Formats: sequence, C-alpha cells, structure tokens
Amino acid sequence: MVISPAITLFFILELITLKFLKVHYSLISRVMVVFKDSVKIVSFDVGGTLVDNRYLDLVWNKAIPELYARKMNIDPESAKEYVLREYARVGDDDINWYSPEYWFKRFGLEGDPLDFFESFKDEVRIYPEVPSVLKNLSEKFLLIISTCTPRGILEVEIERIRCYFRRVFSSTSDFKLVRKTMEFYGRVCQAMRVSPQDVVHVGDDWNFDYLIPRKIGIRSFYLDRARRKKNDLVIKDLRELEAILLNT
Repeated sequence: MVISPAITLFFILELITLKFLKVHYSLISRVMVVFKDSVKIVSFDVGGTLVDNRYLDLVWNKAIPELYARKMNIDPESAKEYVLREYARVGDDDINWYSPEYWFKRFGLEGDPLDFFESFKDEVRIYPEVPSVLKNLSEKFLLIISTCTPRGILEVEIERIRCYFRRVFSSTSDFKLVRKTMEFYGRVCQAMRVSPQDVVHVGDDWNFDYLIPRKIGIRSFYLDRARRKKNDLVIKDLRELEAILLNT
C-alpha cells in the first residue's frame, strides 16, 4: 500500500503536536492555576530564594564564634562548639533565636550587632537570574518580601535588589511570629489591602512557603533549586516563575 505524502505529513504533525503537549503540559497547567484570577502581588522568600544561605551561615556559625573566641581567649573550635550549643539550647521556637542583639548580649560581645552583620555584606550572593526576573516582574506586578529573617539582617541581604520591592515583611520583626504561619500571611494581605487570591508566593520551604500560604488561598510555588521534588507547582529557578506569570 502506498501512503500519500499528505497522509505522511499529517501523521508527522500529529507526533510533533503530541510531543509538544507532553513536554509543555506541566507549564500549561501551572499557567491555568495561576491565571484563574488576576494576580496583583508576587511575594518572595529571601534565603534560598533570592540569595543563597552562605552569608548567614558565615556570620552566625563562623564570625560570631570567632568573635567570642577572641573575647574569651579560647581556641576557635571550642568557641564554635559552645556558641552552636547555645543556639540549640534556645531553639528556633524562641523569637530571641533570630535576634543578633540578643546573642551579642548573651555572649557579652562588644559593638553594634547590626554593624557587625553589615560588615559582611560583600558575602551576600544573589542568585544569577534574580535581578532580571525582578526587573521584568516589577513592570507588571507589585513585588513584596515575606520572610522570617529579622529586618536588620534582611536589609543587608536585599540591599542590591531593594528597589524592586514595594513592601518588606518580616514575621519576627513586624509581627513577633517565629514562623510564616497562616496568621502571618493573612496579616501581610491585610497590610497590602488585597485578598489572598490576589497573591502569588514563592519560596524554598515546602511547609512555610508552599503548604501554609495555600491554606488561606494564596497561590504558592515551591522553589526546588536542588531538583528533588516533582510537582506541577514546583519550579527549579525563578525564570520558570517569570515565564508562568508573564506567559512567555
């Protein structure tokens, strides 16, 4: 049997179409989820989302123990063991755990704690795609930050990209909450005078950036830079979020 060129071309186009749909089904489904209603605000976590965690790890787990070692005239390793043990003793359920001022006082360290954190600002590493993504999204949406990082440290972390954000919210500094709870996200929405359905949030914590905001109606995305999870609402970097929101 001889198959006509027209039929052959038809089947080739069908195969191409099916392959395209298979590859892009996830993106298409995510776009449909986001654009069911209009989006007014895009909310970002900070650590692991806009900047990596190297800066905070360096200051909390290296620089402060070294400062304590010099004060107490002990070896750096012993100082680090003590400092980390004290961090664990207080624990991250206590709001003091997040406070540089608290730890400087507890360890008897001299100087301004925020100036100390500021002195390491050159160690802040912004993820490569972040500036361009923020620039493009800020032309269409209001951008905000929603984080539990104390405001003094936060301003150091976002100094070079601060211009893109209309508001910055810290659960610990603004609301005295140690976690980004449903209450936190609700109060952010109230402050911005929008309903949760008007907000898209993205961050790298499965519970506090993805599951919890969804409970009050915020459309959230989980940022998995390590590529460990598979889900229609999991993205690998912020360029994927940009493509979804701008439909590009």
